[in-house]
Amino acid sequence: MRAKNPIAVALLINILVTLLIALIAGVTAYSAINIAVERSIKEDVSRDIAVMLDRAPERGIIPDIAVLTKNIGVRLSENTSDESGTVYFLANSDGEKIIGNAQRIPNHPPGSWVELNGMDIGIAPGPLLLHRVHIEPDFTLTVGRRLTARESLNHWFVPVMMVAVVFLGLCSSLLLGLLNHRFRSRIKRINSVFQRVEEGDLSARILSTPADGSGDELSQLSVNIDKALAEVERLLRGLESYSQVAAHELNHAISNLRNRIVAAGNSEIAAEADRLIELVTHILELAKIEATPGFAMKPLNLENIVQSAITLYAEAFEESGVTLKQEISCETAEILGSKPLIESALVNLVSNALKHAPSGSAVLISLSQDGCRFSLSVRDYGTGVEDTTLDVLAALGRRQNSGGHGFGLRHVEAVAIRHGAKLSLENANPGLRATLYFNSAKRS
Repeated sequence: MRAKNPIAVALLINILVTLLIALIAGVTAYSAINIAVERSIKEDVSRDIAVMLDRAPERGIIPDIAVLTKNIGVRLSENTSDESGTVYFLANSDGEKIIGNAQRIPNHPPGSWVELNGMDIGIAPGPLLLHRVHIEPDFTLTVGRRLTARESLNHWFVPVMMVAVVFLGLCSSLLLGLLNHRFRSRIKRINSVFQRVEEGDLSARILSTPADGSGDELSQLSVNIDKALAEVERLLRGLESYSQVAAHELNHAISNLRNRIVAAGNSEIAAEADRLIELVTHILELAKIEATPGFAMKPLNLENIVQSAITLYAEAFEESGVTLKQEISCETAEILGSKPLIESALVNLVSNALKHAPSGSAVLISLSQDGCRFSLSVRDYGTGVEDTTLDVLAALGRRQNSGGHGFGLRHVEAVAIRHGAKLSLENANPGLRATLYFNSAKRS
């Protein structure tokens, strides 16, 4: 499963939160506008009714119906338009109109507030808020205001505010996107350096700005990585140099000793000296494979390597009376690797199988494909082993009187690790099967 980029996740969260805030802000603004406008209209209507009824405390009387009718008439004369923002309707006990600019008023209890459309009362369409009061002795007065302000605010303010919130969210998302791009670029650069080191380029560096307090955490990390890589390069270069010097001195000393032994006529000790030289060579080869962080990886065909091994060992198998067989069940087994290393690993496996294959038996080299993975196996038909653990087999190779030192399988394992492959050892009943699993070059 692909790992999630924390900044990309933050970007997605930011977008979702922005949309949620825009929705909440829109709903909140809509509700606040409705409440504020309705409160303002109710206060205005109540004040207008109080003035018309002349209920000021210092008067202490209620004007008669004639005065009320006159007051309504004055107000209507000031607002003659059919789309006037004010509605008046004075009715008698039967609900019949005495004066007003509405044609009719739906029946609702005195003292209540009702919202309806202008068409419901015979005037220009649009939302209205009406208030009805009882007038002594038996009249009703309805006064209303159009909700034009509310409609205008809802039509303009709410969308503008939501757009502003979304715009701010997009700006922050853009900044996060730029930060994400910069973050990914820097991480990609760090990964490319590690890839170069893995391929053997020990001089690869991120080359970040020195951490002087002005850099961020990623810069500090890059500086620390460069320091660590420099130290690793120094140690490996030193190890390589010391190994070369040690190999030269050991081989030179042992060779001189061997020559003196041969001159003395002791062939048995000379053979042991040869084995000692071979042991030193194997140790240095194994150390080089395990210590070197990478090799030149190139596309190569495993089938060609199999054919080379068969050609190389054909004569040895013929002399031992063992048949060398091959079984290739894939068309193109292309991987990325170091040809000399993989050839040396296969040669070790074939040589080991030849040592344990009885005369008259066979050794089988097989190459097959399973999805994006190739399996290269070598099987003998010998007695096999009880324990297929690598440590046990390596120790067994040292104890057996076969001239080996137990480094063959260690060498194969080291090559497998350097290629991202896997070494598997199992009883084939009869014999032992050693299999190397490589990833396809296309997958790599």
